[in-house]
Amino acid sequence: MIQRVQSVYLLLGVALLGLEYSFDSVWKGPSAAAYSWFVPVTMGVFTIAAIGAVGAIFMYSQRNKQRTLVVISQVIALLGLLILFGSQYMTESLPTLDSARSSFESWAALVSPILAYLVLTMARRAIDKDIALVRSMDRLR
Repeated sequence: MIQRVQSVYLLLGVALLGLEYSFDSVWKGPSAAAYSWFVPVTMGVFTIAAIGAVGAIFMYSQRNKQRTLVVISQVIALLGLLILFGSQYMTESLPTLDSARSSFESWAALVSPILAYLVLTMARRAIDKDIALVRSMDRLR
C-alpha cells in the first residue's frame, strides 16, 4: 500500500517520462531524420531517468539515498529535455502558436518532460520533509 506522497509523485514522474514514447511526431520528425543519434540517445536518457525514479520508490527506508537518486533522475530528465529542445531548435521544428504544423502531439511531447521534472521536484521536496521529520523525532528522544 502506498502511504507516502513521494511514491505517488515518483510514479507520476515515471508515467510522464513513459508518455514521451507514445509521441510519433518526435521520434519520426525532422530531428530524427537529421540526426542519427537523436532517437537512441533521447530514448536512453528518458529511460534511465524513469528507471531511477522507479528505483527511488523502493528506497523508502534509506531516505538520503532516495533523495540522491531522485536528484540524479531530475538531472538526467533535464538533460533529456535539453537534448529534445536543442535538436528541435536546430532543425527548426519547434512548435509555435501560429504554425499550422503544430499539433497537440508536438506540444505534449515537449511539455511531458517538463511536467516530469516538476513532479520529480515535488517528490524531492516531500523526501526532504520526511528527512526533517525523522530528524526532529530523533531529537525529541
